[in-house]
Amino acid sequence: AALVDLSVVGAQVIAQSPLKPNQRVRITLADDVTVVRFDAAVVWASFEIPRGITRYRAGVEFMDGRPDAIQGFALRHKSAL
Repeated sequence: AALVDLSVVGAQVIAQSPLKPNQRVRITLADDVTVVRFDAAVVWASFEIPRGITRYRAGVEFMDGRPDAIQGFALRHKSAL
């Protein structure tokens, strides 16, 4: 999935695979500094077909993410998001 928006409590993602509310997912945020892995739950999801490409946009809520590690990742990539 591609990351659209990120906060210490959740994120918005776009995926090619179906995502459904209440689905549990494993999140990995990785860069040259760190790899952060944690569980999340899909809170909302929508199906989109822009320019004939099927994709799923979803909001996920982090269940056991470390806020300090997520904040550090977000600060390092702020201009990219």
